[in-house]
Amino acid sequence: MNSKYWKNLSIWMNSKGLNLELNPIPNKFKNGMGNLNYKITIDNQPFVLRRPPLGPIPPGANDMKREHNVMHALSKKFSLVPNSILLCEDDSIFGAPFHIMDFKEGITINGDQLPDNFKSAKNANYLSKMLIEVLVKLHNINPSDVGLENFGKPEGFLERQLKGWYKRGAIAHYKNSSKAMEELYKLLYSSSIPKEEEFVILHNDFKLDNIILKFSSDQNILEPEAIIDWDQATRGHPLFDLATLLSYWTLSEDTFNMQLIKQMPSASSGFMSRTEALNLYQKLSGRNIKDFKWIYALSLLKLGVVFQQLYAQFLRGTIKEDKYKTFNIIAEAAYERGINALNKNIYI
Repeated sequence: MNSKYWKNLSIWMNSKGLNLELNPIPNKFKNGMGNLNYKITIDNQPFVLRRPPLGPIPPGANDMKREHNVMHALSKKFSLVPNSILLCEDDSIFGAPFHIMDFKEGITINGDQLPDNFKSAKNANYLSKMLIEVLVKLHNINPSDVGLENFGKPEGFLERQLKGWYKRGAIAHYKNSSKAMEELYKLLYSSSIPKEEEFVILHNDFKLDNIILKFSSDQNILEPEAIIDWDQATRGHPLFDLATLLSYWTLSEDTFNMQLIKQMPSASSGFMSRTEALNLYQKLSGRNIKDFKWIYALSLLKLGVVFQQLYAQFLRGTIKEDKYKTFNIIAEAAYERGINALNKNIYI
C-alpha cells in the first residue's frame, strides 16, 4: 500500500484523538482472496483495518459500510462477532472505504488439510459439527434484538440472488461465455423458486476459513474465537447460508475438479458428510429443509461465479498468484454440480 495512504490514515486518526503507530509500516495478512486486511496498532492496542481489493469491484461486493454496521450491531449480542469501531467512506484517506475492527488472536484453516497438531478424526468431527452449531446460533438471533430489523432487502431474496449472480457471471465470463452457467441459470429460473417464510441474519459467505480458531488446552481441540468477513451479510432465507457452506464442503467422492476448491478439510476422516451436516442443521434449528435442493443448486451458481470473478481478476493482472490459474475450471465444475443437483435429484 502506498506510503501516502498510511500518512493520510495517521492524520485521520489524529483528528479523532487516536494515535496510529507506523513504525514499522503495518503488514497485510497473507490469507484471504478478497478484501485487504492489515494488522494495525492504535494507542498500543491491536486492531484490523479492512478495505476492498485493488482493481474493479463486482456490484454489491466488498461493502465496508455493510460490514461495519452488521458487525457493530451483532457484537453486542453474539460474542463470536468482533466489534467494528470505525468506518471511513472517504476514498482519499486510504484509497477506498475501510473500517477498523477488533483484532482476535488465533488461526484460520485456509485449505483442505487440518493443522499438523490436529490431524485426528476427533478434531475433524468437532470442527464439522461446530460449523453447523455456530450457524444455527447466528440464525436464531432475532434481528430486532440487535437493531437489524431493517437490514437488507429480504423480500424476494432468492430470486434476486439468482438474477444477481447470473449478471455477475456474465460480466466475469467476459472472455468466453459458459454454457454450463447458462444451463444452470435456466434450470433454476424455470423451476419453482422456494417460498420465503422466514428472514434471518445471513453471513452470506459462511465457511471454515472465515472462523478464527483458538486452542483449547482442556480438550486439545480448536474452538471458535471469531467469525469474520461480514461484507456480504444481509437478511434472507436461512438455508442459503447452509447451502453456501455445503458448496465448499467437498468430499473424496466428488469430481476431481470440484476437489480443486480446497477450501475446507471436509474430506478428512471424521468430518461429517454433507448429508450429516444438513440433517444436524435440521435437528438443531427445527427448520424445514424441503427446499434445500433448489437453494443448494443456487449456491453452486454463486460459487462458480465467485471463482470465475477471481479468475477474471487473474487474467487482468490485478491478482497474480498461480493458484488462480485453475479457478475457471472450478467454476465450470460448480455449475455442472448444480445442474446435476437439479436434474438427478442427487445433491448432497
